[in-house]
Amino acid sequence: MESKATFHHIGLSVKDMEESIKWYDDIFELKLLSRMTLPHNGVRLAFLGNGDFFIELFEVPDAKPLPPERSHPDTDNMTHGCKHFCVCVDNNREFVKNLKARGVKVVFEPEGAPSYCAFILDPTGNVIEVFDKTNDVSAIG
Repeated sequence: MESKATFHHIGLSVKDMEESIKWYDDIFELKLLSRMTLPHNGVRLAFLGNGDFFIELFEVPDAKPLPPERSHPDTDNMTHGCKHFCVCVDNNREFVKNLKARGVKVVFEPEGAPSYCAFILDPTGNVIEVFDKTNDVSAIG
């Protein structure tokens, strides 16, 4: 049986649900689609998206904070697991310049890469790559 996989969403644990909902809307225009609380453990969930890209946010009572080494690509690569997710935008250099002006933390801008990209942090410290829609991913590596 053949199956063509497509990407649906990524799940992120966040320290502050309301702050994160606002941030993802302000930065990437991902709108709140639904929310719920799991009755068995009190975990709050919110689903955000724009019709093509979706994020599921989790706010877990008494969750441990993200370790500092997980908030930079170089040190995070030393731990197994999901490293980051990538958002494609038009004119990523201008987009990242605007993010910097708005106080968004840019933690890494690789030099010598075949095309420009930048890694930013959300309010919890989750790593997000910002890539340009016009880049050819087959040129990487």
